[in-house]
Amino acid sequence: MAEREWILLNPGPANTTPSVRAALVMPDLCHREPECFDMMRRCRENLVRLAGAGADWTAVLFTGSGTAAVEAAICAAVPADGTLVVVNNGVYGDRMLRIARAHGIPTVAVAGDIFAPIGAADVEAALVAHPRATHVAVVHHETTTGLLNPVADIARAAARHGRRLVVDAMSSLFGETLDVAQDGIDFVTASANKCLQGIPGVSFVLARRTALDAVRGRPPRSVYLDLHAHFASQEQDNTPFTPAVQVLHAMEQALVELAREGLAQRIARYAENARVLREGLSQRPVLLYSDALTALAAAERARDLRAELEALTRSITSHGRLVGLRPEPVGRRLVLELTFTTGDAIGINMAAQAAELVAEMVVGVPASTTPPWASGLTRRSQRAAPPIAGRAPGR
Repeated sequence: MAEREWILLNPGPANTTPSVRAALVMPDLCHREPECFDMMRRCRENLVRLAGAGADWTAVLFTGSGTAAVEAAICAAVPADGTLVVVNNGVYGDRMLRIARAHGIPTVAVAGDIFAPIGAADVEAALVAHPRATHVAVVHHETTTGLLNPVADIARAAARHGRRLVVDAMSSLFGETLDVAQDGIDFVTASANKCLQGIPGVSFVLARRTALDAVRGRPPRSVYLDLHAHFASQEQDNTPFTPAVQVLHAMEQALVELAREGLAQRIARYAENARVLREGLSQRPVLLYSDALTALAAAERARDLRAELEALTRSITSHGRLVGLRPEPVGRRLVLELTFTTGDAIGINMAAQAAELVAEMVVGVPASTTPPWASGLTRRSQRAAPPIAGRAPGR
């Protein structure tokens, strides 16, 4: 029986090729063997080369999600007496703010609407008002909306005032145009599983070598995420901790495939995919910021729907257990399958209400007025095992 192929419509992880997935199946290899260090060095060198960073830059690998690389860069970049200006106009800008605060780093938030890029003038005003600020943290591509912040303009503004940038390019590096080596930028973070089209589990920091020299000798704010310790160890073909060897092997294959396709060609392919998708979604409001991601603009009722659904799922736990929710296209119909274990009629009714709320969130209109392309939304409830009281839905 042939393995089922999924087309992922989430903003990451991205679809991978069969050859990238096959690279996970390799002979056992100890992370202290020279073959492993050779692989790590090839990955680091190819990341720098394909990003167009040049000899003044290096790559530092981490086993962890993209947030691990972001946290490592923030922890290392800002000195003990410094302040971090954070561009906060989305979920991941807010996460950078929370990371800094968790480590006791003084912060200044330049906040804005989640649907509007932050202007460089706003960042520059914050730098002028806060002379102790040493760095600016900015998300290039806000994965939640596809919004692109003007990193180049912000970097120029920071450079004019002698400040440096930490850029979260998680879902834009290798998918959007980004001059990582631009003056003003010191650190760029990303992961294997976005536009590189690798497997989740490895992230990395592209770092200017002079910026790494500047943090040498500082007391680290983290043990596992000590950027300079990882850099110094990897430069000596070593590693301070056990890396995800098989995931690195798959990442190396993804880098080979990116080099074969060409960076400009990959960006163009994403742009063409975005054009085709948006043409097909022409009847729905779409947020047009990035070719790496297309976000549907939710109706005004979206926030209310989300609140209703959250309240409903909390109530459901007293009558049954929400097992799973899966939207699945069937032909030209969209089937929303809500798996619910219930013990009474009230629970069955709540499950049906939850399904209709989700239908409205996904389709954009109440299920009672289903559009032609989503016809056939069906309510299916099933009595099953007794309820498990007090258990909240999984995340």
